[in-house]
Formats: sequence, C-alpha cells, structure tokens
Amino acid sequence: MSMTRTGARTGAFSFTGRLRSIDWVLLLVSIALSAAGIMAVYVAGSEARQYYATNQAIGFVVGLVGAVPLALFDYRILKRHLKVLYLLVLAMLLVVTIAGEMAGGAQRWIDIGPVQVQPSEFAKLFMVIVLAGFFSEVYVGGYLNFLKGLGIVALPALLVFMQPDLGTALVFGAVFFTMSFIAGAKLIQLGLLTASAVGAFVLAVKLKVLEEYQVARLTTFLNPESGSTDLGYQVAQSKTAIGSGGITGKGMEEATTLSNLGYLPEDHTDFIFANLAERIGFVGCLVLLLLFLILVWRILHVATISRDRFGVLIAVGVATIFLFHVFVNVGMTMGMMPVTGIPLPFISYGRSSLVVSVISLGLLQSIAMHSRSEG
Repeated sequence: MSMTRTGARTGAFSFTGRLRSIDWVLLLVSIALSAAGIMAVYVAGSEARQYYATNQAIGFVVGLVGAVPLALFDYRILKRHLKVLYLLVLAMLLVVTIAGEMAGGAQRWIDIGPVQVQPSEFAKLFMVIVLAGFFSEVYVGGYLNFLKGLGIVALPALLVFMQPDLGTALVFGAVFFTMSFIAGAKLIQLGLLTASAVGAFVLAVKLKVLEEYQVARLTTFLNPESGSTDLGYQVAQSKTAIGSGGITGKGMEEATTLSNLGYLPEDHTDFIFANLAERIGFVGCLVLLLLFLILVWRILHVATISRDRFGVLIAVGVATIFLFHVFVNVGMTMGMMPVTGIPLPFISYGRSSLVVSVISLGLLQSIAMHSRSEG
C-alpha cells in the first residue's frame, strides 16, 4: 500500500510538474494572436463577417483540442514514426493533386464531409518533424546526407508547387535552408543551394515553366509600375490603406476604410494586415508585430532549453515557418516583398492554417515541458 501511495504521489507530481513547466508566455501570446485574428476577420469589411469569425473561432478550438494532448505527449515518440508521417504528407498532397477542389485558379483543398481542408498547411509541420528526425541522426555536413535531406523535402515541395501554390513551396525551401544550417550544413553547401535555386528560377522563366502570373507575383514588387495591372492595383491599394491609418488608426468599425468601400482586395486573407493597419494605425501594428516577435523569441527559447537535437530542430523549423510568413506577408502588403499568397499566421482567415499553428505550439509546449521536468 505504501508503494502504491508513493507511486500515485510520483505520478501526480510528474503531472503537476509538467504543468508548471508550461511556457506561459508562449501560451498567452498565442491566445492573444488567435483572438486578434478572430477580431480581424470579423471587421474585415465583408458582408459574411459573422461566418468568417465563427469559422476562425472553430479553427482555434479544433487546434486547441489537438494541441492540449500533444503538449502532454512525449514528442520524442514521433521520431519512431517519421516514415509514416512522410508517407502521410505525400498521400495528402497526391489526393489534392488528383481530386482536390479548385478555387481561385488553384487546386489546394480537399473536402472531408462538410469541412474543407488544406493539406499543404499540415504538410509544413509534418515536414519540420521529418527533417528534424533525419537531421538529428546524420552528419549534415556530408554532401550525400545534405542531398538526401534536400530530396526528402523536394518531393512534397514539388507537389505543392503543382497545385499551384508557389508561396508554400517557398516555405519548404526556407525551412530546409534554416534547419540544415542549424543541423551543421556547411556554408559552401548552402551557397551552392542558393545559387542553384536562382539558376533554376531563371531557367524556369526562360522555359516558361512558371506561368506569367507567377513570375509577375515574384517580380512586380521590384518595379510595381511595370508589373501586372491587377497585382500593382492590389499593392497600391494596400499601401494606401496602411498609410491612411495614420498613427492611431480610423477605428475598428469605421465605415470609410478602403476595405469597407470595396477597394482593398483579399482584405480578410492575403491583405488582412493592410485592413488592420487602416483601423488600428501605426501604434496598433507595432503591438501586433511585437506579439509576433515575442512568439518567435519564445519558440527559439524552447530550442535553447531542449535536451536533444530533435527538439531543437523542431523548434527552429516552426520558428522559421512563422517568421517567414510574417516577414513575407507584411512586406507584401507594403510593396517590399513578392505577392505570393502567404497568409499572416493566426490573423489571416483560414481554418487549416490556424489549426496547424495552434497544434504546432502544442508540440513546442511538449518540448518545453519535457525539457524542464527532466532537467
């Protein structure tokens, strides 16, 4: 009986110890960003604001349902199932290629009952886990291992590119570049990779592998006046909206915003930052960007306290996804980055994106909790 009581106390201590090991700053900032996203899509100026806000809230709840058990789960078990995860990624993307739903000229979604899911969003997180498992077990400075890792990420990236979803394909590239560097890739390897990517882009343009609108999306920001009329209009309206917000903004329910007047395209998805900027102004945008800065800081903090390379690389991969998304999306709305359709995490409308963002933070909590409780 004494041993039973001791075991019960040990189990209770282990559970409460894990709860004390939660990264509360990471948890609170993710809740704050999710709440800001629900509010943002509600005031986006669309007649279907209630629909968008409700779906965004549902996405957060579904993500939370997945994140909580994942946080209590030992993330290291995932390392035993890397092949399964990789095959799942390929299967999801192949299903989209064969039987996906078309919308806006792209085939990126599949219907599961009444719910529409975007598999490429889940593929990003799964590929971070797969690459982390691979890089944690090999010497990445060896050219063969480096090429193997590149091959692992190239196939799903190609399937995503074929949808076509150029923005997400670029995310795969950024994830591989950063994770391989942290894992120990040599600068000469990364330099050759970058040069090869630039060469491949030039060749793709020459051979017309890339559609004209894709080339325009990647190059219009360099010279807006010579680019696509539609893209130039989108960026011009976005910059006007950001500028008209001034220091403190026009207010959340102001009727004269460009979004409400119908002059800001994709105001609840790609250009939602411009929509918000006009309403909350420079000060509000600084607060939002500060929240993202804190988010990335805490994710990288998880990497520093992780007790194994697998955990370190997962945290670095997730941080790369968030940082790349924020940098490109915000830069895009200001005419400083290509218009690639990359959403702003937590803020842009999209259930799949929000679900994966919340789940990924649950995985990071698992790394933090196990690292601290075992320290």
